This record gives sequence, C-alpha cells and structure tokens, in this order.
Amino acid sequence: MAYSSAKFRRYIIVGIDPGTTIGVAIIDLDGKPIEVFSSKNYSCSDVIERIIARGNPLIVASDVTPTPSTVKRISRIFSSPVHELDESLSTEEKIALTKAEGYEYKNVHERDALAACVNAFRRYKKKFSQVQKKTPAGVDVEEVKAMVIKGVSISAAIDRLIRAKEDKEAEKGMKTWDARRKESGDMQAMKKGSERTDENELRLRRIIKGKDDKIEMLEELTAALKTRLEEKEAELANLHSRVATLKTARKREIEETEEITRREKEIKRLKEELKAREGENAELRQIVEELKGKREVKVKGGKKIKVIRSFSRNAILDTDRKYGLKKGDVVFLEDGSGGGASTAELLASKGVAAVIYDKELSHFAADKFFESGIPAFSTSGEIPLLLKEESEGESGGDFAFVDGQLLNEKIGEWKKERKRGKRGEKYRTLYFK
Repeated sequence: MAYSSAKFRRYIIVGIDPGTTIGVAIIDLDGKPIEVFSSKNYSCSDVIERIIARGNPLIVASDVTPTPSTVKRISRIFSSPVHELDESLSTEEKIALTKAEGYEYKNVHERDALAACVNAFRRYKKKFSQVQKKTPAGVDVEEVKAMVIKGVSISAAIDRLIRAKEDKEAEKGMKTWDARRKESGDMQAMKKGSERTDENELRLRRIIKGKDDKIEMLEELTAALKTRLEEKEAELANLHSRVATLKTARKREIEETEEITRREKEIKRLKEELKAREGENAELRQIVEELKGKREVKVKGGKKIKVIRSFSRNAILDTDRKYGLKKGDVVFLEDGSGGGASTAELLASKGVAAVIYDKELSHFAADKFFESGIPAFSTSGEIPLLLKEESEGESGGDFAFVDGQLLNEKIGEWKKERKRGKRGEKYRTLYFK
C-alpha cells in the first residue's frame, strides 16, 4: 500500500460507527466518497492507520448523540473537531443522506458511517462554496476550508495564506540569488549529459521516497498510539483512584454498621439495667415510706415488730437487708418450723431481744435461743398478734403488732423461769410443753 507524505495529504471528513463491527466512511471536502469499509476484526489502531493512509481528518463524525467514546478518542488523536448532533439521526434520515450518486455501502454499519460523513459535509457545504468562490488563483482552497472549519474567517484565512506564500517565495528568491553568486564558471561548463539522471538512480529515489513516506506515516501512527496509551494510563489511574475511594467508603460503612450494632447492644443492656434499677428503686421507696411511718398502722397499746417470712437463712438476711436487724428488735417468724440451731444462731447474732413464732420450733432452735438468752413465744396461747400489716401485691406485710404490755410481762416471766431452769429441769418442761 502506498502512502503520500502527510504534508501533501488531502483533507478528509471521517464518519465512524463503532461497535463489534466497526464501520468507517471517508469523503473529501467536495463531498465525494474516498472509501467506505467495515470489519469485525479491526482494532482502533487498524482504523487509525487506514484513515492516515487516506488523508488528514479535518472533521470526525458520528450518527448518534451523545458522541460515542471511540469516536471522541479518534478525534483527539487527530486533533480534529467532532461534529456534534442535537439528536441522533433516524433510519429514514440516514437512508436519505446516502442516496446520492456515488455513495455505496454493503451493510448498515457502513451506511451509518457514511450518513455521519455526509451530514457533517452538508453542515459546511454552503461555507465551502463561499470559500471556493472567494479564494483567488494560487491559494490552496483546501487550506482555506481547513482554517474556516477551525474558526478563522474566509478573508483572514486567504490573507494568511497569501502572506505565507509571499514570505516563502521571497526567502526562496534570496536563497537562489545567493546560490547563483557562489556558482563558479565551471558549473556552467558542465556537460548537458550530466543533467540526465541514470534510470537506476531514479528508481532508487522513488523507492526511498516511498519508504520515507511510510516511515512518516508510521511515526504519525506511533504518536497517535502513544497518545492513546497515555489516555488509557490516565483512565486506569482514575479507575484505581475510584476503587480506592469505594473501598474506603465501604470500610467506613462497615465500621459505622458495627458501631451502630455495638451501640444498640449497649442501649439494650442499659435499658435492662435501668428497668432493674427502677424495680429496686420502687422497692426501696416502699421501704423508705414504711420506715418513715407513712404506711404505719396505729394500734392502741401495740408494739410494732419486724416480720421474717420463714425461719431460713435467706429470709433472715433479706429482712436485715431491707430494714436492718439490730440489738433490741423483736421479730415474728411466720413459720418457725423450718430452722435449726445454725439458723437460730444467725438470728441471735443480730442481737434480737425476743422471738415470736407461728407453728412449732425445732428443739435444736429452741435450745440455741435458750442458750443465747433470747425468749421465744408462740402466737398460739402465749402472745397472739394484734394486727399484721398488708403490703400491696404481696401475701403479707413486713411488720406486725403485739400487745406491748403482755410482751413485757412474758419476757419478765421468761427470765425468771430461765433463771430457775438453769438449776433443774422444771423450766425446760414448761418451755417445751
């Protein structure tokens, strides 16, 4: 395939239909077709190489909007503007655009690429006609068209090209004049035969020229591919940055979720603890009210004594925790049948002055009370209860009342009997009957 030098390559308009099968159409600035082709196996570099072989892209176009990324990338490689559309071309419009004489295509991909070319050409057709009319002889019309596409006015483009041509001719004339001055007389005497170049030399020069053109084309392609590589590297770096950002955001999201879960567990624990504390506070408030006498029942001649629900270690400690068992207290055992010597010893260690009980004490407990000097009286026939307070939501209250005078008399009698009982068995018989 022969390639012309980039300096003298004509300007072209390129239409591209990207996809699995890529379609490419190339026309000149007069709207005449140069080449239309399509392929499933073409890479982007293959397309670029083929475009370079046909000319210098002045406009790159597509048949859809927004412009596909492949079309934009190829336009950037050639530094050519993209023909942007307000809306994508319809099938009817594409068929109409490609009906003109000379336009041929083999499939819809080629048709869409050709329609994009022709549509771009029609946008500038009127302007190109004005350039054709206004450009004087000796000025490159295509260069004027290229400058107009880039935003330069027709007159300004013509003036620039004329000045550039005049400057070039003046420079060339100066070089020619200097060269002629330096020519010697021997140069004029050269034989006419030396003006003819050997046929082999001309052939070699043509080969070298073709190679030079191909080298120049490959250099352009290399530059284009280098630009594409740089774009890919920038795109890859951007993707790496986005991945890192997403990872950071995901990690933060996981940490926030874990923190929320931890806090919810802590809130649940604190609510349970608060509920337990509220229960304890309610119980304590009731105890405080009772201790302050807010719920105290007035019983004439009655002595208020503390109630222990059962004759067990836990019941004794529970009453001690709530109200305190101190020296001189009188207590009432709702059920005196469950305790033994160790339980009686625990109660005696609190310093109680007397014990009133319901049901029967075991002889082990009775012996321990006797040894400890604590009188114990049954509610049955000895010291009956005058009143037992009722507590809300409970089977019984924590306080009861007995006849204070009767209690003192019984304690006095017990002490006398105990004193006598130490010298014989009479008291123990009376105590246990």
